Amino acid sequence: MHSAVQRWMDRDNAAYAWNSWDLGGEGLRVTADPHRRLMYLRQNMLNEATHALRRNGRTPRVALYVCTRSSALDAEEQFALLRAVAVRRAMRVGAEFTDGHRPIAVEQRTGLLKALTQVRQGYVDGILCPGFAHISPHLDEYERVLRTTAERRWFVALRDPETTVGL
Repeated sequence: MHSAVQRWMDRDNAAYAWNSWDLGGEGLRVTADPHRRLMYLRQNMLNEATHALRRNGRTPRVALYVCTRSSALDAEEQFALLRAVAVRRAMRVGAEFTDGHRPIAVEQRTGLLKALTQVRQGYVDGILCPGFAHISPHLDEYERVLRTTAERRWFVALRDPETTVGL
């Protein structure tokens, strides 16, 4: 029987194979849009986690996370939109966290770390944010967060998919 990590790795390998192809003997390999690949990775993780919760009679709980551009008003507008998304997706909102908009590493974002701590401690099941750039505008860093959450059976939900670029 496969472990959860093995199943996740199998899905990830299948997604990679589906998103890239070999064009012949010259070693040329074409890979599809990385935003789309990360979107499929996140959606698979989200679907698996929320289906498991619902099968057990639980409503998924989320921490809202926003990396603001300028002001508290901007954050409140984003939180209002995210609360509406949570209602549409039949999720309960547990807490709200924010960070200022400045280019710092994920490990230094106190709001994001607090949101992930809420997940780790079991107060919520995942995080919901407006777009991937709120977690990190750098795809490798964003993918690292996705893989870390997937390994722990947590999830990341977005209002706007990865194919919608920007804050």
